[in-house]
Amino acid sequence: MKKLFLDSRVMDKRAREDFNLTEDLMMENAAAALENAVLPYVFHESGRYIDRPHVLILCGSGNNGADGYALARRLVCHEFTVTCCIVDEPKSELCILQKNRAQKAGVFFIDFYSLDDFIEQKSFDLTVAVDCIFGSGFHQPLSPNAEAVLLSVSKIQCRKISCDVPTGLDALGNGKTIFKADETVTIGSLKFALFSDKAKDFTGKITLANLGISQTNFEHEGKFIPDACLLEKSEMILPWRNKNNVHKGTFGHAVIAAGEKSGAANIAAMAAFNFGAGLVSLCGTESSSCISIMTCNELPENTSALLLGSGFGRKNPDAQKYLAYLCEHKDIPFVLDADIFYYDEIKTFLVTNCSDEKNCRCILTPHLKEFSVLLAKCSLGNFTTEEVMENRLELAKKFTELYKGCVLVLKGAVTLIATWSAKENRAAVYLNPYGTNCLAKGGSGDVLAGLCLSLLAQKYNAINAAVSAGLAHSFASQKYEGSFALTPEKIIEEIEFIK
Repeated sequence: MKKLFLDSRVMDKRAREDFNLTEDLMMENAAAALENAVLPYVFHESGRYIDRPHVLILCGSGNNGADGYALARRLVCHEFTVTCCIVDEPKSELCILQKNRAQKAGVFFIDFYSLDDFIEQKSFDLTVAVDCIFGSGFHQPLSPNAEAVLLSVSKIQCRKISCDVPTGLDALGNGKTIFKADETVTIGSLKFALFSDKAKDFTGKITLANLGISQTNFEHEGKFIPDACLLEKSEMILPWRNKNNVHKGTFGHAVIAAGEKSGAANIAAMAAFNFGAGLVSLCGTESSSCISIMTCNELPENTSALLLGSGFGRKNPDAQKYLAYLCEHKDIPFVLDADIFYYDEIKTFLVTNCSDEKNCRCILTPHLKEFSVLLAKCSLGNFTTEEVMENRLELAKKFTELYKGCVLVLKGAVTLIATWSAKENRAAVYLNPYGTNCLAKGGSGDVLAGLCLSLLAQKYNAINAAVSAGLAHSFASQKYEGSFALTPEKIIEEIEFIK
């Protein structure tokens, strides 16, 4: 698990004070990391150039621009041409100093007015463009100069690298005009901005570079609390069966409340069965699409975990029955998904069943629109889907602080998982960026809900079930080589090959 921060400048300050690292030295380390990212892509394999390879560096007025000028000075030592585009005149002391050094070293300079002509003239020779306009301290909106430069550079066909954070992304990973990088070399620590839904289309490969001290020293666990954590594959705990003296009941009875759209419930049921649940039943229907899945009209006495909402319908008269069952059976863990978030009773139900941090037995799996509805139903505000996406960190924390007895799995291009940490007395947030665009299909969310249900039935606690199910869901999508023909059934099939 890796730490994510909204802003690392306070850590930069501590590195200078506690480790006697000057800003100049730290900047040199940043420039060296950028140099390592640039050099492999300068020369075309074909070796065909009108003149010789050319690297373009876009420099802002602050310390991110200073990184760019330092990089230019280092690159000019090699056998290719380096040009800095001055997007805004240097303002910070270091930016002024680094530009002066680069100028003396023989770096070429152009202003942003000349950029379009420069690109047209050098289009065949330009092999790398480096974005050093704004870093992690950026606040919207972009300056007119920067916006014009980004639009011009978007037309170049070459390797594109960003320093720290692609220009145009703010601390929460939001923006309109954004530099589209093939690689982002982020400096010192991983930034939350790099793992937003929107950022997924602009960061490219993310490389972490140090500033002259280890990441452990830079992030100092005792002094700096991360704003979120990035999940890794090692956090996925698969339900391997290690004992032999077992039977189907050992692995729980997962029950899905069926309703209006039986296909969704069937998908969730198959996912639960394929992820290790010993028994799976559809309740409220007399038929199943799979002979392995049982059906019933009333909840079985040996129900181990219940999924409510997948394909359930928004006016199902049985909703009260299932909600009442969960209120009465405080030992039964459950997953809430999809349609159930539209019921007016949801607020009262959550207050009654999801407020106790000592009994966290619930996983909620809304997508952005459903979370928008849920926030309104719970009197936490009216937000558009776009506003939910842009403010998901704050809204997820706000929801979790109110409902401490649940785990929120907010689905998106990057899935956010939030839960209340009694130990730290704050909301803990985890990001899962591993899902692919082929998951953008009806039924993918039902698979995830079924996976969560299965692990709850197998006695996983809610946070481990949500994390492990989410990672398995994402890594299963990576096993599919296409981008548009993945179906829920194929995801379920791939689950068994996850290791």
